[in-house]
Amino acid sequence: MNFFSSRLGGKHAFLLFCYPFPLKLKKHQSDFLKTGRLSYHDFEGKQIAQYQWGEGKEVILCLHGWQSSSFRWKKYVETFDKNKYKVICIDAPAHGKSDGVLFNVPMYSRLIQQLLERNKIDYILSHSLGAFSTMYLLSKNPVLSPNKVIALGTPNHADYFIDEFIRVLGLSIKIRENLVNYFSDYSGMITKDFDSKLFAKNQNSIGLIIHDQNDKEAPFEYTRDMAKLWPRSTFIGTEGFGHKLRDESIVQEVVRFLE
Repeated sequence: MNFFSSRLGGKHAFLLFCYPFPLKLKKHQSDFLKTGRLSYHDFEGKQIAQYQWGEGKEVILCLHGWQSSSFRWKKYVETFDKNKYKVICIDAPAHGKSDGVLFNVPMYSRLIQQLLERNKIDYILSHSLGAFSTMYLLSKNPVLSPNKVIALGTPNHADYFIDEFIRVLGLSIKIRENLVNYFSDYSGMITKDFDSKLFAKNQNSIGLIIHDQNDKEAPFEYTRDMAKLWPRSTFIGTEGFGHKLRDESIVQEVVRFLE
């Protein structure tokens, strides 16, 4: 396909790059999510699932990462004081109960922008691609910045994502070139502009950045250096929790940060 049309090859590679494999919720996950108030709202013609717990005055928006869902915030939802906080968790496009088949950073950032513009959000709790998309949006639109942002397991830059994608699928250098070109046409930015270090310099929110030394999906050293560029931020390095950072000690660090 790349032999016949470089643009067509780039588009198909990009679509594959943006295609998360559907994951069916397990019974215990569905049972937990049923304890929240489920609603849907429109985003670019897609219905986005939103869960809410609590009725507090301070609002926390929770943003999961790639191939995840609102269930990932279970420990946090159970720990947060529901009289103090209103916790809003959304299923990203093509995840959980939300519509869609494709998902990428520019799309996620547009959804986050819509949520920030329509709701009073005091804090953002984000993981992985949710953190990366949040930083990307707030670096472009600092006026939308909430009081505090928690970034867990933040990826480093778009070229790293693409290189891993090419490596895992065993694709050619030519396909990588086509994908990068299509990505730039789609986003209006070159891949080198999608870099957490560049985003960090423009963050207005008070930040808590947590990253594990054994994270195999997002390099620890890169995020540690990124944190140094984020004004008014605190970096916590952990060991043994991997990329998911699901340990109870992480939950308690977040709770203390928000108090």
